[in-house]
Amino acid sequence: MAVPDSGNPTDIANASPSPGAWVDRYWNVPAGDTTVSINKYMIGIHNADAGATKRGLVMQEATRKKLYVDKKAFNRASMGKVSPDDCEHILNLARETGKATEDTIQAWADQSLGVDCTGFVVAYYSELERISLDKYSGGASCPFLVGAAKKGKPPGLASALIWDFDEVRTGDMVVWMTDQLLETRKPGHIALVSYNNVVPDALLIAHSNGANDGSGHFGPKHGRLGWDEVKTGANGKYIQVDSTGKVIIVRPPAWIP
Repeated sequence: MAVPDSGNPTDIANASPSPGAWVDRYWNVPAGDTTVSINKYMIGIHNADAGATKRGLVMQEATRKKLYVDKKAFNRASMGKVSPDDCEHILNLARETGKATEDTIQAWADQSLGVDCTGFVVAYYSELERISLDKYSGGASCPFLVGAAKKGKPPGLASALIWDFDEVRTGDMVVWMTDQLLETRKPGHIALVSYNNVVPDALLIAHSNGANDGSGHFGPKHGRLGWDEVKTGANGKYIQVDSTGKVIIVRPPAWIP
């Protein structure tokens, strides 16, 4: 894979934290004297389940005690779009209001907080100041993110779509669609390239999905995709990964408006 260009501040491979470290941020959210792991994949709006009730009780009690409540963080929590900072804010309010204790805070989080694939990616790019988390509190779709990348490709790059394995960089988007913006799985999915120059002919990724990684993480996690070959089908050009996956690799722009 390509070596980061240290002289180019827009080169995504220079970014910190790395996508791999971003997964660790979700796995180690500070909550008082302990840390909590966000282990849930949450997609869609959740305003009427047990988790919503728990979050609502925290907001109600925090307001009564005149504690600061970031309503945007709670709104993102209802849609599976939370950042690690959102989780830290909500979890600490749960403790301060007495709705959770050090012994129960992990169970509280497992029921009340989660993030989906686009929420994970948007929160990451927001951390890098490439997109506004507040503007896209409801998330940004995969086609929108790819379209924005194609319009705002970095200077000197022929295309925002990367087809050469050796040109893939840490921080690039892996999107389950073709170059015609047709999604190749339902629901659509997006991940981030997390490490480069580690495994030959494989993409190591960071993402959030509902599968168990074997350690109880059903949300943010690390993964691996075997790179097979570039193909062109009836619905467009794509990269074949793991025999059944059809993806494109997309270089994010310096800013997503």
